[in-house]
Amino acid sequence: MPTLFRFLMILGLIAGVFTGSLYVLAEYFQPEPKEISKALRNVKGRMEDQTASTPSPSADAGFAAPGAAPAGEPNRTQ
Repeated sequence: MPTLFRFLMILGLIAGVFTGSLYVLAEYFQPEPKEISKALRNVKGRMEDQTASTPSPSADAGFAAPGAAPAGEPNRTQ
């Protein structure tokens, strides 16, 4: 029975050291923020200034309400 007790104590000690080291790393050390970029294979990218998130001003002209003034001009109603 002493060999089983010794074996369990050694496993517990190793698990405690492992858990303690993970705790210290998580609590006391902060990672450096950095930009990550990775090239994608077989993907062609668009090299345009205008994307779906930043449409051009002329793209809004097609969605104007009937009778509304064009973008950039004051609405002159009589």
